[in-house]
Amino acid sequence: MSKIVWENKYFMESENGDEMFTLEEIQEMLDELFSLNHVFNIGDWIPWVDFLDLQGYVKMTKVLSKKFDIFYEHVLDEHRTRRVKIDFMDKDMVESLLELARDPNLQVKFTRDCVKGFTQVKYLYLFIKS
Repeated sequence: MSKIVWENKYFMESENGDEMFTLEEIQEMLDELFSLNHVFNIGDWIPWVDFLDLQGYVKMTKVLSKKFDIFYEHVLDEHRTRRVKIDFMDKDMVESLLELARDPNLQVKFTRDCVKGFTQVKYLYLFIKS
């Protein structure tokens, strides 16, 4: 799935031995994302106790969001450096979205966060379908 969306498998070891995330970490992040999407949060139903975060779901969501942000920043940075080094490269979904973000003629501003969001939605869609 990651090859379809990002062109690379970012959870595998690279040539120099670095790992961005292991496969287990990615699966754990996705499992946690799916579990947090359907939890019963007391603060949603009783607004005056929302600030207490009684169950800790808000804190868990913020931590998970930072993990995903680090991962997607790595993906986008790698695409940017690869685009500079290589004149012609196959376009994957991320590269197509980054090309849209660079287009100054768009009526709606397409930011880096938009690219990360669309990428995550597409990856989750493919993850669910498989």
